[in-house]
Amino acid sequence: MSNRVNAVPDDNRLCPPEEAFVLAEQVLDLPVINQLIWRFDTPLDAGRLETVVDRLRDGPLTRRLHRAGAPFARASWTAAPFSAPVLRIDDDIDRAELIAWADHDVRRSFRSDSGVPWTVSAAPMREGGHAVVFTAPHTISDGSGVFAAFEAAVTGDDIGRLPHDQAPRPSRSDDLRDGARQATAAVAGPVRAVRMALRKRRDSSADARPPRPGQPERPDTRPLPDAEPAAFAVAEFPASEWRGAAELRGGSANSLLTAFGIGLLEASGRIDAVDRIPVSIPVAVRRPGDRRAVATIGATMTADTGPTRYDDLRPLRNAAREAFQDATDPDRDQEDLLRLLTPTIRLMPRKLLRSMALRQPAAVLTCSNLGEVPDPVATLGGPDAGAVSARMSVQHATVEQLRTARGGLTTWLAFSGGNAVLSTLSMDPDRWPDSVSVQRAIADEAAKWSLTPRFW
Repeated sequence: MSNRVNAVPDDNRLCPPEEAFVLAEQVLDLPVINQLIWRFDTPLDAGRLETVVDRLRDGPLTRRLHRAGAPFARASWTAAPFSAPVLRIDDDIDRAELIAWADHDVRRSFRSDSGVPWTVSAAPMREGGHAVVFTAPHTISDGSGVFAAFEAAVTGDDIGRLPHDQAPRPSRSDDLRDGARQATAAVAGPVRAVRMALRKRRDSSADARPPRPGQPERPDTRPLPDAEPAAFAVAEFPASEWRGAAELRGGSANSLLTAFGIGLLEASGRIDAVDRIPVSIPVAVRRPGDRRAVATIGATMTADTGPTRYDDLRPLRNAAREAFQDATDPDRDQEDLLRLLTPTIRLMPRKLLRSMALRQPAAVLTCSNLGEVPDPVATLGGPDAGAVSARMSVQHATVEQLRTARGGLTTWLAFSGGNAVLSTLSMDPDRWPDSVSVQRAIADEAAKWSLTPRFW
């Protein structure tokens, strides 16, 4: 059986993961924004960067949502015009101002159906070197799509614009047919989902593995009046030291990332040392020629949070390997709840949908290992690789909404230019109310691994 998760579509209609991010933007009013930040030690070459960004404008990131012309039908992607300046060069900034400078773009308003689809900004740093930041809504691309687009822009390769460049824009009759299919799927999907749940319940009784743990309860803590909605910090380590600390304990860079996040949660009191917690791991399944906006699936690993991780990372490494195997199982797509239920979700009243969505719990820990950043992306066509940070931001999310969601931490790890860059986002405003508290927690946890962070 083929794995449809990896299938490149034969038209330009949105796939379920893309619809989920459009839903967050247009129904929940909680747009999800992605951002890459480069820190270079070399001077800014504005001409070279402008050439790269001009090519980026003609690539797959410059797309726009086109509404269907019939009830229930799915929207489509079209190539977007780009009349605004594609590159903004700002005045010099201090190195310590880097994240605050990038915050200006991550707070900018984006819409998948109108306006500028993405921005690139650059600024020299007074201490030497320069910074570059790319910002875009998650609706138009995930991290692997951004990497592919930048790599093509640097090398000059033409990788196309849309999921299917030769597909015509859907006609009214096309939309009517798609709407009819989606209406049928809206009825059949929940029935299949219930059958799947019953089958899984029967199968779990014969499964020797312990059941997957649920989200741990959020212990009571005193609300902080001055908490920020999403505190963020970036820590840079020598890549050799990060990998060495992992290998010394039988682990990998990825298992150390998971252990590091667990340590941050435990030190804050968010989890106990005897908990078993679910860890969310985004997995990129993008292949060459795949121009979907979102080609990421989610793996969930069960992590034991005992103190033995400081001596032995092998259990976490094995748990992650098992989670990856489950997530990429060829039969997985047949049991993908999002795919089954998206047609039904599309028909729900927006007020009800918003109410239900805002009550859903957020992950206690999400760990995204970007691995080694492709050289063209890390260098942006220049002589040296920069240090690269990745982050996600939920615009308009309030402190009260984050408290209700009961989330924990989201972390990203990227390697480039001999650096390991750890980016950490707080989803718990009362445990990590600002960037200083996140930095302090990272420094304390790093010391337990004999690592020394350099903060941006």
